Amino acid sequence: MPLPDENSAVDPSGVAWVAWLVIALPGLLFATLTCVRHARPGELVLVVRHDRVIRSRRSGFVARWPVVEQFEPVPTGSQVLPLVVRSRTSEGVDVVALADLVLEVRDVAPGTAYVPVTVVARTVEEAYGAVIEDLELPSLVEELEAAAPGVLAQVGRTLPDGTSASAVEVTRVEALLSPRRMA
Repeated sequence: MPLPDENSAVDPSGVAWVAWLVIALPGLLFATLTCVRHARPGELVLVVRHDRVIRSRRSGFVARWPVVEQFEPVPTGSQVLPLVVRSRTSEGVDVVALADLVLEVRDVAPGTAYVPVTVVARTVEEAYGAVIEDLELPSLVEELEAAAPGVLAQVGRTLPDGTSASAVEVTRVEALLSPRRMA
């Protein structure tokens, strides 16, 4: 039997598998934990790639490709989003209106555009801001309540199928009646 060459990769002690286990196991565990997610009750987990929904799951585990795709958990059922609208009436009076938007997610089909909740809230705030700019102060509160169906229709056009804005309610309106000081 020839003697082993000193350049050969023979492990005389037989513990090379331990070194590979110490190196490979944490990497494999990290990849598994970052690429697999469990959908909790009352949650819809979306896998999004380039602002498009690739997959969605209501229960069980869902996987994604690292870096290319991301998880976006979305609560199912009704979700109340608080809104703050800052605008100025046609008379030049600064107005701050607080409102609540009720958003419902039933299902999101693969291939539809992903619309973050922050974009939906911003759309409603901008729509109410435009309404306030066309109003006069004495009729502000009544007109804001009357504008709710039009704002909901405008928001409904931006939402993907399976998601709906079911209600919007203005809860508080404040007007700054004293003149502002410019610094």
